[in-house]
Amino acid sequence: MRQQMVLGSFIFGLSRNFAYSTLIHKSSGGWTNIDILTSKPKSIQTGQGLQTLTISGKSMYATAMDRLDELRALQALRIPMPLVDGIGRNWGLWRINDLSENQNNIIDDGTAMVVDWTIELMEFSNA
Repeated sequence: MRQQMVLGSFIFGLSRNFAYSTLIHKSSGGWTNIDILTSKPKSIQTGQGLQTLTISGKSMYATAMDRLDELRALQALRIPMPLVDGIGRNWGLWRINDLSENQNNIIDDGTAMVVDWTIELMEFSNA
């Protein structure tokens, strides 16, 4: 079964009708500035920050709503989870910081025909 990424037990990919279309990977170099009254700010190194991933996509019908419920159940565990991409690269442990959905074209039983969703992950480190 092909997959884009696996977070804990959750699979992102077409095989589960829950593929993402955008992934933003952000990392910080750990630099900050201290303002100096009589000159330019002074740059100092505070240590590398944690990486973040913002993953978003568009899914359809009740399947999308079910998948988001699965992600919320993982989020409710409040534990870091391993993240592995589709080519087998282990990204380490990550935590779910935020999960949002925007339901559109909702029919009479409350099912959204289109769901835009975003999940924000942050690298987990206790080093």
